[in-house]
Amino acid sequence: MASSKVINPEQWLKDNKNIVGFRQMPEYKLAVIASKNGKEKEILSESTGGQAEHIEVIDATSLPTRQKQPKWIKRHLRRFWCCYVVVGVIGLAIFLPLFFLYAFPAIAQLMVEKAHLNIYSAMLMNPSPDSVTVSLSAGFKIPKGFKVRLDPIALSLFNRNVTPIVPYINIALPEETFEGKANISITNQTVTLLDRGQFIDFLTVAVYEKTFKMSAKGTTTAHLGALRAKFTLDKDVELNGLWALNGFSIQSAGLVERQSDGTNLQGVAVLPNYSLVTFALGNVTLNLQAGGLILGQAVIDNVVLTPGNNTVSLRGSVSIETILQNLGTIIEAEKDAILSGNIALSASGNSTVYNGVHILYYEEVLNNLVITAQVSIVSLITDTIGGLVQGNSSSIASAISGWLGNSTTNEMTDLDSKVTQLANYIVESSEKQN
Repeated sequence: MASSKVINPEQWLKDNKNIVGFRQMPEYKLAVIASKNGKEKEILSESTGGQAEHIEVIDATSLPTRQKQPKWIKRHLRRFWCCYVVVGVIGLAIFLPLFFLYAFPAIAQLMVEKAHLNIYSAMLMNPSPDSVTVSLSAGFKIPKGFKVRLDPIALSLFNRNVTPIVPYINIALPEETFEGKANISITNQTVTLLDRGQFIDFLTVAVYEKTFKMSAKGTTTAHLGALRAKFTLDKDVELNGLWALNGFSIQSAGLVERQSDGTNLQGVAVLPNYSLVTFALGNVTLNLQAGGLILGQAVIDNVVLTPGNNTVSLRGSVSIETILQNLGTIIEAEKDAILSGNIALSASGNSTVYNGVHILYYEEVLNNLVITAQVSIVSLITDTIGGLVQGNSSSIASAISGWLGNSTTNEMTDLDSKVTQLANYIVESSEKQN
C-alpha cells in the first residue's frame, strides 16, 4: 500500500488555492467541511495517485486549550472592521449631541438644585422712594474636581406665594468662576424697586415674623471646560426675621426742661435685630402710648438696625396735660404693671425719613407695629425729677420707692391720688424751670 501523509485542512486550502481547478479537486470539499467543523480535522492523502483515501477525525478535547479559541471571530473582524468603525462614528455622532443637549444640562441643573445656598449677611441701605442699595454675602459648594464659570446673571427676588412670579427687585451678578467652597459677594448695588407692593409684603414678613423666606430666581450659562449648559437658579433661603422687635426695652426715660424744639423727654432704648439683615431706616418718629392713649412722640435719629441689640438714644415731647386729664384711665389700664412697680410704655411708627424724604414703604410697615416696654416707675420718676430740679436723686428714688410700695390692689383710689399729687408736683417743677 502506498504511503500517506497527514494534511491540515486549512493549510491545504492555503497551499493549493492558486492551482488551476483547485475547487474541482476531490480534497477541496473535504477540506472545506473539515475547516468549518467544530473539531480539528486532518486530511490523509495518498502520496501516489493524489487521491484522497479518508479523513481522520481528531477530537478537539485531545488538543491544547489554546487551540479552542474560535478563529472565525478574528476572520470576521479582519473582514468587517471598517463597518464597525463606521457604525461607531455614527453612534458617537448621535450620542454626543444628545449628551450636550440633554444629559449635561440636566446634570448641571441637578448640581444647582442640590447645592445649598448659605446667606452670611445682607444689607438694605440708602433707601429712597423708588430704590435701595443692596449688599449681599453668600456661599455654596461646588463638587470636588469641578471648576465652573458662570455667565452674568440677573437674579430676581420675589415672594414665593404669589403666582405668576412678580419680582420686587433684580440683582445683577457678574461673571464669576467657582471652585470648591465658592462665595458670592455684592457690594453697594443700587437697585430699582420693580413692584412696591411686593417689596412691602416682603418687608412685612421680614419685620413681623420670627423667620422668613427670601426667594430668588435667574437663568444663566455654566461653563465646565469646553462644555456649557443653560440652567435656572430657583432657590428659597430661610432667614431669621425681626420678630416684631420682640424684646424691645427702654433702659431709661424721663422728662427734662423743655427745649426750643419742644423736646421735654429723653431716654435710651434697645432695638433688637434677630436677623442677619442690616436695615438703614433714617430718622424714625414713634407715637408714645400708655393706656391706649397717645401721650406724645419720640424721635430716634439715624437708625441703622444691625444684627443683635441696638442701643439708641431717643428724644421727644409728651403732653403733661393729656396725662393729667386721663390719669384715671391710664392708671386703670396700667394697674397690673403699676402695682408691680412698672408702667407699660408703648411705641408705634409715625414716620420714617431718610435724607429729608419720607420712605413710604418703611412707614407702611412700621406704622402698624406696636412695641411695648415695661419701665420702672421709680426710674421714670427719678429720671424726671433729676432732669427738672436740683437735688439728691438717690434719696428721691428711695422716698418714692417706699411711698409707692405701701399701695396694694385694694388701694387703687389712694394710689390714684398719690400719682396725681406726684404728677402735679412734676408739672409745677417743670413750669418753674420754664
